[in-house]
Amino acid sequence: MFEAKFKLKHKGCWTEGLKKFKSSFTTHNTVSLNPDLVQDVTEVLLSSKKEAVKIKKYLKNHPLIKKSEILEEDDKKMLIQIFTDTSKISSIVHEIIQSKCFVSKKVPLVDGWEIWTIAAPKKTAIKNALEEIKKHGEFKLLYIKKSTFDGFNLSEKQEKILRMALEKGYYNWPKKTSIQQLAKSMKLSKPTTAEHLRKAEIKIINREFGKS
Repeated sequence: MFEAKFKLKHKGCWTEGLKKFKSSFTTHNTVSLNPDLVQDVTEVLLSSKKEAVKIKKYLKNHPLIKKSEILEEDDKKMLIQIFTDTSKISSIVHEIIQSKCFVSKKVPLVDGWEIWTIAAPKKTAIKNALEEIKKHGEFKLLYIKKSTFDGFNLSEKQEKILRMALEKGYYNWPKKTSIQQLAKSMKLSKPTTAEHLRKAEIKIINREFGKS
């Protein structure tokens, strides 16, 4: 499996206008329903309740958005389902799918940039997708690398120690085991065990929050 991460300022897309808001936006799920429609589920961490009203108005009035629905809302967050008309704009999702790749992580929307992570079994598929995508706006490649299917990229030892830590109750409160006991079970030193576990934790945290 191979993975690529890139930034794109997508010409004409509704995401361009989000940079005027102080709230933060992350797309958790992006799928193609048909050749002329893309569905997004976007989370908004609100800077203020007042801005929530402005964001809903922006989405309602944008010419590319056929429909937007509030799935969840409170004073701090909104979860919005957005349906984009892609008959009038190049679809990044379609380029990814047609190149036999898939979206592997959340897509943060920051200062007009869409930050995508895509994956595919073959590196050539990744390269083909990127060649097409870079035609659709300002493009910055962040990396191409080998990856595991789940995107965590844990080494064999990191996964083994993490699984043991879970099974032995290391993450329970109060803890049912210690780094010293895990190290003994793994026949490793305490510092080495702690290092492997910490690296595994960081990879999972970064994967969850959309970082490299």
